Amino acid sequence: MEFHQLRYFTAAAEDMSISRAAQRLHVTQPALSRQIAALEAELGVALFDRVKKRIVLTDAGRFFLPKARQIICDAETSAQQLREQFGDAPRTLRLGFLSVFLDDLVTPVMREFRQRHPKARVSLFELPPRAQLDRLRTHELDAAILGNIEDADRELFAVRRLSRNKMGVVLPEDHPLATKKTLKLAALARESFISLSDAVFPGRREFLRGICKAAGFDPQIVSEVDSLSLMLAGVASGDGIALMPEHAQKLPHTGCVFVKLAVPVPTADLLFVQPKGKPGVEMATLAELIAERASKVPD
Repeated sequence: MEFHQLRYFTAAAEDMSISRAAQRLHVTQPALSRQIAALEAELGVALFDRVKKRIVLTDAGRFFLPKARQIICDAETSAQQLREQFGDAPRTLRLGFLSVFLDDLVTPVMREFRQRHPKARVSLFELPPRAQLDRLRTHELDAAILGNIEDADRELFAVRRLSRNKMGVVLPEDHPLATKKTLKLAALARESFISLSDAVFPGRREFLRGICKAAGFDPQIVSEVDSLSLMLAGVASGDGIALMPEHAQKLPHTGCVFVKLAVPVPTADLLFVQPKGKPGVEMATLAELIAERASKVPD
């Protein structure tokens, strides 16, 4: 098993597309396909199903995805810490983030940060919230960008709200309500819901329930998934509907549509989380740049 194979697999799983993953990683599509096939052959299981020119994670793929992310993150952070403590490598800031915020938040901030601190180094890690929080506790990350978190974690870390993002409903494209411009949340009371997994997105099940209870009903949660991409795939496959931040519309969502929710529109917090204590100069700059940029990202 090679590290580049794990990176190829995680990219394809996040984009739900071989071609888009290849483009993001700057490799050819056939090369990426061959490496994923080699990984599947070595593991002895299929990680993806091919359905109507789309790829969908198998049960084995869903099981393996968080573990592949953990292997990549652990290897990279261990190598960095080794070079910093026993070599002459400069201190590296380690930032975790949700992949949906890479292009319009993290990337622009990195460009500005490097102009202000050309000698500082920042390593980026695309990780789900639970993995980010775990690595903050063990000092493998210096800061994290993630969504709503539980009260216990708010007590443990320094938490700064970056923005409040409006939620929308995601429906299969052939759903009777898919052509509506707006929907009242109460109109979805009899629907089946897909939720993000509490094991990966702490507190998300109760967050969904709280939104729906405010609209007068208790949601019927029929499925829990480990990523926004898997949630969109589940909606497109007819497993249920989902509530997601409107910002997630930029993710590939073939087979499903986003519909705005009527007032009062529920919101989800985007947070900047770091250990308590006074940050260094570079970390303080990075935090301010992220907060400034987040205020300009459409909700």
